[in-house]
Amino acid sequence: MFKSIKQLFTLILIALVIAVIIIVLPVFEWNSPEINFVNQSEYIGLKPYEIEIKDKGRGLNSLKVYIGDDSNELLLIDKKYENNINNDRVEIDIKKNSPLKEGKVKLKIIAQDNSRIKFFRGNKMTVEKELVLDLTPPKLNELSTVQYLQHGGSGFLVYKSSKDLEKSGVNIGDYFFPGYNGYFKDPSIYMVFFAYPYDLDTNEELSLYAVDKAGNERTLPVFYHPINARYKDSTININEMFIKRKMLPLLDDDVSQSEEILKEIFLRVNKEMRTQNNNKINEITTNSTDKILWKDRFLQLSNSKVEANFADKRSYMVNDKIIDEQYHLGYDLSVTKRYPVESANNGIVVFTGDIGIYGNTVIVDHGMGVMTLYSHLSSISVKDGDEIKKGEIVGKTGLTGLAVGDHLHFGVYVHGVPVRPLEWWDQKWIREKVLNRIEQIKSEYGE
Repeated sequence: MFKSIKQLFTLILIALVIAVIIIVLPVFEWNSPEINFVNQSEYIGLKPYEIEIKDKGRGLNSLKVYIGDDSNELLLIDKKYENNINNDRVEIDIKKNSPLKEGKVKLKIIAQDNSRIKFFRGNKMTVEKELVLDLTPPKLNELSTVQYLQHGGSGFLVYKSSKDLEKSGVNIGDYFFPGYNGYFKDPSIYMVFFAYPYDLDTNEELSLYAVDKAGNERTLPVFYHPINARYKDSTININEMFIKRKMLPLLDDDVSQSEEILKEIFLRVNKEMRTQNNNKINEITTNSTDKILWKDRFLQLSNSKVEANFADKRSYMVNDKIIDEQYHLGYDLSVTKRYPVESANNGIVVFTGDIGIYGNTVIVDHGMGVMTLYSHLSSISVKDGDEIKKGEIVGKTGLTGLAVGDHLHFGVYVHGVPVRPLEWWDQKWIREKVLNRIEQIKSEYGE
């Protein structure tokens, strides 16, 4: 009997302990809220500064955010939570007319949860972080002018800005082209090469843009005279033999060769693969060294004849019906079969290999966003990372990819955007649009 009562008591005690663990302890959980800074910047400005608050227990109860300097402290956020919220993300928004002085400030964040621990006051987490308050947008001053800019062509600007920049450069349409400093002794002087993309409308708005480390932004319109370019429209009749011989080998699929399937193959290669290949080229040609490696004009393939121009619109027809339209984003240059291909200028080889419809390809970085592309090569004589000089052989012309005849597909890219090569072949354009302006800035600023 005594033994049975003792066992019953033990079972009741165990049940009570389990009940406390399940019901009571969570109410008195001791995990404090977690505070994370979404922005890792040491600066805070007009752009909202984000923080994230998390609680693993009974949820958040309140949040207070203060910011202050030696003479003043402001309560920016005073928030109460309901419905046991465990996660929140808030923006710390400082107005331009803030009474705080620019300079060093302290950000204090206090988060409290719904735990009943500590005499029902709950767990509290306090985090302080020293920041630099900057409410002044960066300065922007155009030191050179654009003047005339050809649709599909390239442009160049020198400008002066603040020293604490996060990013700066040129905006045109939805395109952004980053600027580089370090060429001049004054680190606040930047240069930018940019494109007027062939696929934008004429008279697009052009502007300089800068954002500092606090997220403050400034935009300065750039005035220019647009020059419209005439691009050729052509119609190309596609036959089954071309699809079978040139396109089918580019796909790994073992497909039938009915007329409808052949059209599908054509679109997969000419449209889908072309898009994938162009995206890859864009990715490669976007990452450039921050120094100018080239000198004077770029070389056209020696003794070559231009067979196809930049931004030609091609309508592809099968049985008198247009099934696709694409743009030719370079120059086709022909000489003789397997002709040695020279590097257009000094640079660093950043890619060698096969790129689908472009076949065997070499891409050379000439610095500050300017790159050249050499495609349809029968052989490649350089490797990734090679430093090459103007006129040095990178490979030989060929028929790889979608090339119909032995030739070189030559392209010029500015920060990933294809542009008209003709300007870069022209010493007069190089001198007037780039070199003279650099020399003028050096003269004016004593560089």
